[in-house]
Amino acid sequence: MNDEPESTDPSRRQFLNRMAAGAAAAGVSFEATKAAFAQSVQPIAEAAQTWRVDEGYWERIRQQFLLEDGFAYLNNGTVGPTPGPVYNAMVEYWRMMAENPNEKSAILQGRMELIRQKVARFIGADSDEVAIVRNTTEGNSLVCQGIDLRPGDEVLIGYLEHESVRQPWRLRARRHGVVIKEVAIGTPPKSPEEILNAFADAITPRTKLIHVAHSDTVIGAYTPVKELAKLALSKGLLCFVDGAQVLGMFPVNVHDLGVDTYSATAHKWLDAPAGSAVLYVRRDLQDRIWPNIVTENWYSYKDARKYECLSRRPWPVVAALEDAIDFQLAIGPRRIEERVRSLAGYLRAKAAQIPHIKMYSSNDPKLSGAITSLGLDNAPPARLIEYLRQKFDVYVAARAKGDRYPADPHGVEGIRISTHYYNTFEQVDRVLQALQDLSSGKA
Repeated sequence: MNDEPESTDPSRRQFLNRMAAGAAAAGVSFEATKAAFAQSVQPIAEAAQTWRVDEGYWERIRQQFLLEDGFAYLNNGTVGPTPGPVYNAMVEYWRMMAENPNEKSAILQGRMELIRQKVARFIGADSDEVAIVRNTTEGNSLVCQGIDLRPGDEVLIGYLEHESVRQPWRLRARRHGVVIKEVAIGTPPKSPEEILNAFADAITPRTKLIHVAHSDTVIGAYTPVKELAKLALSKGLLCFVDGAQVLGMFPVNVHDLGVDTYSATAHKWLDAPAGSAVLYVRRDLQDRIWPNIVTENWYSYKDARKYECLSRRPWPVVAALEDAIDFQLAIGPRRIEERVRSLAGYLRAKAAQIPHIKMYSSNDPKLSGAITSLGLDNAPPARLIEYLRQKFDVYVAARAKGDRYPADPHGVEGIRISTHYYNTFEQVDRVLQALQDLSSGKA
């Protein structure tokens, strides 16, 4: 029984009624948005047994994206396009907040634990090992700055690490005297053992930690992370992994990999809106990694939640992370992996037959994923990019030795092509035709 007397103040009653009505309307709006999302992704979950060769099925998926007609976007390695259903849901979440910022923000914020659980299942972790951060750089920086190390302690990274790994460790080197050693890896490496042995040979008595990309951003070399984590464990070292170029491309199970931390953004291969990412920190390592950004009550969290104490956040973007995961689950992670491998394998096999081609990425499935870096010895990268964009309506990224990857001893000069599941073989053929034209001097 409620002992509080009913208010006789009309203005107070009206206020309470508006509060109740607003909360109810917000709930209906959110549920309606979720129902519309589920209905829109239903067709992509229904695939015939011939989906591997059924371009009609993959065309239905492509139609879910907002990409311009005829445009071949082949740069998922930088940022992926948001699928229409995910985009529409996020727009509705922003509309909800514009209508009633506090109450409707609370509805989205209240999804946080459900989203954390879904992320944990998606990456093979427990929910108390998962933090929702803003991008891979934040996750990498957090574990780099948060782990206690002494002057002279060594950290091993690869030659082609992204700056979100290299620069946080360089900051530690300047501030605390940590020694950063960059491990040489072939372009492309000849085998997973070559990568593993290179790191094993670089370990000294002062080595404390290995931080490496699951797949690097320059040539897409796939690191044998599971074996590297076993090596690290056998030597009493920690193994941190940057998974930005894998999550959403291939299935990930961090417990099976045996890594200590795993950071991955959602705006690349998961095709979520920019502004959300995943950070995994192994449960029994959490008391050794300090958070970097804190606010009220951060100390009350004894698990990975302490790494996401960022106060006010763009909750529609966080909520859309759940939808991005659901979109991929509707297709199926294994189905996505097979599609990705088919497109990239076709590209590399055909391109390798073109005269003047310099291939920087391996076509061995143990060493490669959806990223292909290549060049022509008779055409500069700028010419390749311009010709592809102007003549074939294809967008790719440049790859060149310089300020961004100064440690690269091999001098990658060319383009990086990212083929994801919404791309087509016809789009890959456009790339091949452009390479043929430039190689033969016809362009």
